[in-house]
Amino acid sequence: MMRRKHISLKTTIGLTALCILMLTSNAVTVHANAISNELKSTIDNVIEVVTDPAYSSNNNGQRQKLRDIINPMFNYQEMGKRALGKKDWLSRSNEERKEFIDLFGKLLENSYASKIESYQDETIEYGDEVVKGKYAMVKTKIIRKDDSINVDYKLINRGKDWRVYDFVIEDVSMIRNYRSQFSKIIRKDSFQVLLNKMSKKLGDLENGGKKNDDL
Repeated sequence: MMRRKHISLKTTIGLTALCILMLTSNAVTVHANAISNELKSTIDNVIEVVTDPAYSSNNNGQRQKLRDIINPMFNYQEMGKRALGKKDWLSRSNEERKEFIDLFGKLLENSYASKIESYQDETIEYGDEVVKGKYAMVKTKIIRKDDSINVDYKLINRGKDWRVYDFVIEDVSMIRNYRSQFSKIIRKDSFQVLLNKMSKKLGDLENGGKKNDDL
């Protein structure tokens, strides 16, 4: 019987950053459709920024440019809502939800950007694209020197655009990993403690501190 691989939160989020943006990668389209092409366009734009010599001495400018490219592909509201969990989301006030989503979005963009800037030499194969109503999934495979990683992008359409709300890396959901961590903090301490930990982590990332993804 095949053993299911366990992937830690830190490893999962680190791989997620890699999956989205694949610096200096060679993209191979297998069955690219409209949604897949939009993802590929995002990756191509990131590669252009990361390899632009104009940013070699302007890290802040590069980081902001990367955020401008990355953010439109994420549905932070959907990601945050699912990461917090239905019960905890419904029990929060509108002000608490807004504060949580703002912190969660900033944590994600800073965590991704810090990893993106130092990764390179990956190849992406775009596989099948499956659309069911307002939900879609794009299957990809990251080809590395010594191995490969299967990554499924989950997207949702809340209007006219498709936005990523989760990643499944080697059968492990990023959102479920976050939900587990957030839930433990809330049950042990409180929702306010979770917000405080997120705020502190954000400050660490913005000031060049520890870049792991645990609160």
